[in-house]
Amino acid sequence: MAGLLRELADLLTQKERRKAVLIGGLVLAGALAETVGVGAVFPLMALLMEPSLAETDTRLAMLFGLSGTYSVERFVLLGAVLLLAFYTAKNLFLAWLYRLQAYFSTGTEARIGGDLLAAFLALPFSERLAENSAERLRIITVETGRATVGFLASLMQLATEGCVIFCLVLLLLMISPLATGIALLIVASAGYFFESFMRRRMAAHREERIRSGSAMYKSASQSLGAFKEIKVLGRETHFVRGFTESSRSYAGATAAFSWAGLLPRLLVETIAVSALLGAVIFGLATEQAMREIVPTLTLFGLALFRIMPSATRVLSALNSLRFNAPSVRIVAAHLRNSERSSSAANPTTTTASAGGRESRIRKIDLNMVSYRYPGSEDWALRGITLSIRHGELIGLVGRSGSGKTTLTDLLLGLLVPQEGVISIEGDASASASTCWRGLAGLVSQQFFLLDDSVRRNVAFGIHDSAIDDARVWRSLHDARLEGRIRSLPDGLDAPVGEHGAKLSGGERQRLAIARALYDNPEVLVFDEATSALDSVTEAEVIEAVRGLAGNKTILMVSHRPSSLAYCDRVIVMRDGVVVTVGSYAELFGKVPELGGIT
Repeated sequence: MAGLLRELADLLTQKERRKAVLIGGLVLAGALAETVGVGAVFPLMALLMEPSLAETDTRLAMLFGLSGTYSVERFVLLGAVLLLAFYTAKNLFLAWLYRLQAYFSTGTEARIGGDLLAAFLALPFSERLAENSAERLRIITVETGRATVGFLASLMQLATEGCVIFCLVLLLLMISPLATGIALLIVASAGYFFESFMRRRMAAHREERIRSGSAMYKSASQSLGAFKEIKVLGRETHFVRGFTESSRSYAGATAAFSWAGLLPRLLVETIAVSALLGAVIFGLATEQAMREIVPTLTLFGLALFRIMPSATRVLSALNSLRFNAPSVRIVAAHLRNSERSSSAANPTTTTASAGGRESRIRKIDLNMVSYRYPGSEDWALRGITLSIRHGELIGLVGRSGSGKTTLTDLLLGLLVPQEGVISIEGDASASASTCWRGLAGLVSQQFFLLDDSVRRNVAFGIHDSAIDDARVWRSLHDARLEGRIRSLPDGLDAPVGEHGAKLSGGERQRLAIARALYDNPEVLVFDEATSALDSVTEAEVIEAVRGLAGNKTILMVSHRPSSLAYCDRVIVMRDGVVVTVGSYAELFGKVPELGGIT
């Protein structure tokens, strides 16, 4: 448990830790207030049963004299009014404290979820390739909630109600030590057996919840991602069956936890009634006078009335702590690993914009650059040596697996060479990852469109207040999509649908091109960007690309002759190496890659 608490503390910021300590102090104050409220009933009931105590009892006589009242009845009335006011103030304070605790746990959940997403987005691109998106999504949206609202909130509830029970038990021990001791023995025995029983049952359900929850998210993600293929092949039953089986297992584990949360109330109620009746039996068995039993019995009844819900919450909180404990470890481990990976990957990475540079990138050199993906024994790139000059339109061609995408990812700064150097304008320290970030635009074959407006898809990741509509229209014009968008009733506000469902294939591709052009990048990388376009649309896009050549450095990965014919140079790759470089006319008919074979 100590190790788990340390991991939980590591998840909190310094400010959150200070706030947690403050809440702990307020919890103790609330517990003391609860005890005072219950304890004050005892002398009030005693005075009602025996008014002469106002003169015979030393403490009550002192209070009676200080009150300035002229009769016991007035003294009792004043005490009842003050007790009512105290209870009102106490409950207002506790309501505020409960709100503070709730906002603390949910606010922590939101902050940790954001940190996990930020750490995930900061991961090196090579590590991202090995990540399971559905599992990462489950950790951010589900496990984070269980670690905070599930575990942290339960821990605060345990502390709150535990303090109340502890203070009230001390009060009862002071009033009637023997009867309270017997009641404590009964409660401790019943609680021990209940905890032993639930611990064994919850351990299995806890592991099943994690396993089935992960499988459920993965199955749902795959089903939604492959919706079109599933419909074409008629595989709905297979995916529904897989999700349903995982969902049922998850539901079973969750139901067991919910059932366990209901049992404490029944157990505590049974124990409380037994303890209250036991106090009556004990008083009568020891031949105490009825009028002496009533105040004590009232105090026991009121204390038990307050202890019962607290004890129920304590037992429920213990079950919740056990059930959600793995989530704390999962979230803490992923946050540590993500932060370690992102900080070690490229701590000097900076971002810039094309408009902020005083001079253009005149030359990029690759000198004996090699790269191998983590976990692979084969080199994706081997000894690549190239020189790229500003304003060139360069074609990159090669069969699948030749290393084209790996090379462009290196130039975009997504990957870092494991051997060799990428230098910009002769400066090897100014690598692609530090200079091209924010200066390059990428148009890939597989792109992601927001289920949102045209404007927000072009000005991707920019707040509405910072979007420049003139730049959006310019980008749409350069991508040969302006006319189509202007014909829509909503113009830039027109929704594109999920994955661009309201647009044609060519329109979706040109919208992706417009997005790449919005920041007016100095370098453009087209990774099979025209492969999904028909010949007419492709010709329009190529014409737009040719218009950009000379002002921008363009690298076009393609296997279509119509796209490569206008390139200044064509680089042919095979098995991770550059086999030849030349113009399309020089290489046509000499290398099989220019024949359209990928």
